[in-house]
Order: sequence, then structure tokens, then C-alpha cells
Amino acid sequence: MKIGILSREYPPLTHVGGIATYSAAAAELLAREGHEVHVVCNGPEAEVSTRRGVTVHRVAMLNHHFPSGRLFYPYRAWYRRTLPHYLDALTWARTAAAYLRENLDPSGFDAWEFPETSGEGAFFPRPSGAKKPWLTCRVHTGWMDAYADNRIERRMLLGLQRRACLRADLVVSPSEFMAGDYVRRILRLGREVRVNRNPIILWNEPIDWESKRPGNLLYVGRVEHRKGLQVLLQALDELGADSEGLTLRVVGHMYPPTRELDVKCIDFFQSHRDGSAGSGRRGYRLEYAGPCDHSLMHRHYDWAGALILPSLMENYPYAALEGLSRGCFLLGSDVGGIPEIIDRPGRGMLFPVENSAILGRKIREWIQRNQSIPQGNQPVRREAELSVDMKDVAAGIRAEFAPEACALRLLETYGPNLPQRDRG
Repeated sequence: MKIGILSREYPPLTHVGGIATYSAAAAELLAREGHEVHVVCNGPEAEVSTRRGVTVHRVAMLNHHFPSGRLFYPYRAWYRRTLPHYLDALTWARTAAAYLRENLDPSGFDAWEFPETSGEGAFFPRPSGAKKPWLTCRVHTGWMDAYADNRIERRMLLGLQRRACLRADLVVSPSEFMAGDYVRRILRLGREVRVNRNPIILWNEPIDWESKRPGNLLYVGRVEHRKGLQVLLQALDELGADSEGLTLRVVGHMYPPTRELDVKCIDFFQSHRDGSAGSGRRGYRLEYAGPCDHSLMHRHYDWAGALILPSLMENYPYAALEGLSRGCFLLGSDVGGIPEIIDRPGRGMLFPVENSAILGRKIREWIQRNQSIPQGNQPVRREAELSVDMKDVAAGIRAEFAPEACALRLLETYGPNLPQRDRG
């Protein structure tokens, strides 16, 4: 089949987060299965290239789309200042639509998917001919209160996203939470929303079980407020002497902040890095590894005994799946799709969102559970034995998200007859 993916974020130039990870994983898996895959994405300069079997169309953004007419001219500064996310989303949606009309023939594709939630498919140029490609809108992240700085912008973003969903033949989401609580209740679509889990690109390198230590704690994500790093740091601070011997490694981008809450989060993190935070009781070590290319991320997961996800909001986070696939125990906040991943005790433990006290107790419980203390005539447990239970968990995750299984699930979202037509 010939499949198109319309995704503003795409590595390596615009690999921002989960959406870019999904777009890359989906495109590469489908290309690996022998399908012709094109990705239309944002880039600083217009170019067409081939990456891992996928044809990548980089499209430079058009000028910002402002309301036309002299009447609106005096309000342009206000518009740019008050609605920055909406203005950016609207401009990209129109940029992508213009590129498709002028450079690609959408009717020549079997299916198109737009997996971003900023409404990039709102202006998708549906062909009027007899052959109509199947359109799938993947709602990956919701425009909730914490994503937009004001209610006016949030309402406009929701409208743009809803328009993209209504334009599609099928709406899918990676989590039950987004499909039910967000798409049906907030977007009010009143139509089928299918849950289709995120595919992940697994690493071929065997897991280095010998490197794992219970006291090695890993945080993967941007250094910003909604990812909850400040909650994790506060939990470790509150542990006091009980944090002795622990090491927290932070892996992720630290972008210039655009919101006041992000400024506070970064300042709080930086104060811990330079040692000015706390009252000298802190016993844990803090490492900042910065951003990491996906091809090397397995080294961080293999180092960690536990991966901590203190997010204030999430959909179906990749870091959780990747950590489990490399034998990490999960400590995650009870939000979004995280409970759907930590759905059994062997995978991890949940804690209430923004509750540093309970997170601290969960960390203490995890460490105490894995301390090598002999009892009676029992021998001291070796470090290599601490991960025995997680080996089964890792094997199960790797089987569930194997490339072949993920590619089949992806194809099924492009209409019930497409795979059969291709094979016939």
C-alpha cells in the first residue's frame, strides 16, 4: 500500500516528544513491511529525502496566518501574544494542506494519517474523485487546561482539533483514557474512537542486567512543570537520610521556558544541580545527562533499577513502555494512560498526582523490598538476582510491541479492507 503520514514533529530535526516518536515508529514499521510510506513534516528548509526506507518531505512553515482585513490589523500584536499555540497550529495546518495540494496527489494514496493533536488535518485536501484515501486521525495529546495558557486559546485549539477529527474516517487514540474521557467528553465527537496502542522501536542489544541497581532512579522527559520533575525532587528531599545511596539521573531536553510554571521548575532543578537546595540533609546524588538519541537510550534504561514518571498529565507514555521493555520497575503518577500500563503489581506502583509524600513512600518501599539483607539462614541476595521478576515483564512487553504485531495493528486502523486488498 501507499501510506501518507502528516506529522509536524519528525526526527531528527523536529523530534520533540511522543508524537515524533510515534510518527517515526509507525512510518519505519510500515516501510519495513514493504509498504510505500511518505511523511510530510515540518523543517527549517523544504527538502525531500529518504530515511530508513521512508520518503520524508520537510516543509518550511508559511508566514503566520492572521485574520485578514484592515479591521483586524491593530489587533495583530494582541493576537500573537494571546494565542501563540493556536496561531502556530493554524499556520502549520494551512502549510501542510498547501503542500499536499501543490506537491502530492492525496488521491494516489491508499491511506493518510495525521497523528498530531494540534489540528494539522483540519484542512486536509480531500480529493473529489472516485478513489478516496482512508483518513485516520490519531488523538495523541489533549488540549487540557495545563496545555493552553488561557481558556480562549484552549477553546480555539479544541475547535481546530475537532475539525481534524470530523474530517477523518476513523479516530483512534493510544489510551482508553484519551478515547473515553477526552475525545468523547471534551471534544464531543459522538462517533467511534478506537484504542490502538503506540508501536515502539525496540533495541537489538541484550539487556545488561548486571548494571541495574535498585538505587539507580531514572527520570526521562523534558525539564518542565507538567512532566512533574519538581514533584520527584521534592519527594527525594523529603526522604532525608533515607535517600542516602540513591542516584537520580535526569535524561531529557531543557528548553527555554515559555510559561511561569516551567521557569519555576527549571530554577528548582538548577538549584539542586548546584547544591544550593535543601538543608544539607540530602543523601542522594543528582545527574543530568541531557537529551539522548533514541538509539542510545537503552543504556540509561539498563542502568536504572526503577523508572519514575511523576507527570501531571499523560496519554500513553513511550518512556513507560521502553522502560518496561528494558526491565525497569515503574513508579508512575495516577493520571492519563499510565494506570493502563501499570495495570499489575509486577510492573510497578502508582501514586496520586503531585503527591510527593506518597511518592517518597513508594521509593522507600521499592528500596526496602530490594535490600540485600539476610534473614535467618537465608543467603544474601546478589544484585543480579534483583531483576529476576522484571525479566518476565520485559519479555512480555517486547512480545506485545514487537514490530510485526504493531504493524498489523496499524494496518487495521486504515480500514477493514485495505490489508486484504493489498495482499490480494
